[in-house]
Amino acid sequence: MNPEQFDGLIFDLDGTLVDTMPLHLASWELASREFGFVYDADWLYALGGVPSRKIVDIINREQGISLDGERVVQVKNDHYQTLLPQARPFPAMLALLEQHRGRPMAIGTGSSRVNAERVLANTGLKAFFPVVITADDVEQHKPGPETYLRAADGLGISPERCLVFEDTPIGRQAATAAGMACVMVVEGQPELG
Repeated sequence: MNPEQFDGLIFDLDGTLVDTMPLHLASWELASREFGFVYDADWLYALGGVPSRKIVDIINREQGISLDGERVVQVKNDHYQTLLPQARPFPAMLALLEQHRGRPMAIGTGSSRVNAERVLANTGLKAFFPVVITADDVEQHKPGPETYLRAADGLGISPERCLVFEDTPIGRQAATAAGMACVMVVEGQPELG
């Protein structure tokens, strides 16, 4: 899929542009130790794009427990903020951004606004993205289409003219539901072939 065929490019952030998923997973693991829930890295990775508060709801339901969601999220985010300076953009994705510098580009992430803004600032990626849609900006999170529809709207581009870059099946489902084409990014490499 050729990005030149589209008017706007929309990127998921964690695991797509920036190698933050190991930091999120490490934060979840530390939180699991403190709160006593079962930690499963593969399962949590598959939930990439789902806001942390909703992940705690899923953990409660699937593990038959009743954790205080706000408290778990706060502890997880505190760990994440401590680890965040380690985050780096994937080299292939940074090259892609440089190649398309000046084109309409947006972020559509399941992260909170504070986490997304900090990642973008720390990695030097903020200048690429005039539009940043976070979990705080939508009611229906991924796999629903709202994140990507709001990003397209922010760019002033119709959804079918946007190309999304994602690293999880939930994110791809959100892009498809928004009527957008989607390129999967695997271990920092876009599958443009």
